[in-house]
Amino acid sequence: MTKDAIFEGRITLAQPRTGYRFGLDSLLLADFAQVGPGRTVVDLGAGVGVIALALALRMGRGRVVAVEVQPRLAECARINASENACGSLVQVLVMDWADLTPDHCPGPVDLVVSNPPYRALGTGRVNPDQEEAGARHEIHGNAASAAQTAAGILKPRGRLAVIYPAARLIGLVNDLKTAGFEPKRLRLVHSRPGEKARLALVEAGLGGGEELEILPPMFVYQKEREYSEEVRAILAGEAFARTE
Repeated sequence: MTKDAIFEGRITLAQPRTGYRFGLDSLLLADFAQVGPGRTVVDLGAGVGVIALALALRMGRGRVVAVEVQPRLAECARINASENACGSLVQVLVMDWADLTPDHCPGPVDLVVSNPPYRALGTGRVNPDQEEAGARHEIHGNAASAAQTAAGILKPRGRLAVIYPAARLIGLVNDLKTAGFEPKRLRLVHSRPGEKARLALVEAGLGGGEELEILPPMFVYQKEREYSEEVRAILAGEAFARTE
């Protein structure tokens, strides 16, 4: 295991030295999600708890339920919740998100977030590490099942925020609509200006009409391997002092 600090030391994370380790995409989703004090949030596929803790830091009060099916990652999430000041808001459940019901949640759920596996089964090379494979390929669940679970636990007009490959955006929108969601906010993430989008940040509302806000694009790098000003602010934790 390693201990890694983010947000200039405001959160410290235990995570496996080898196998699955959280990436920048988790922090981008935590920044994109709209949440305020006192809300109830559910993180589907929480890994070591990075998104759950980041949102708890932003909220200051409320509740975050982190759902993770892989036992070692869930244990890391529990350790991280116990060792960070904002972790008192985080409850970790070791279970398949497909089995999650409102009975597992502390009251009406305002927001669900998910960074689901990006690769469909049967595509690409499956990592020999079981945890890494489960995080990258749709072994334990996919965006469609995450949307179905979110629809079953969210309060009316609740929101679901997801990060997903831009190349699979049409399939994601179809999955969201099938589960009863309408996309409300979309932001595409590019490595650099002039390059095609790599990721899509999508917020969808449960029910409601068709009305999509397309936000300005995000660029991860401004030149070579130097992070953009916006991404540097996210990594420094500046964005996580904001609330809606």
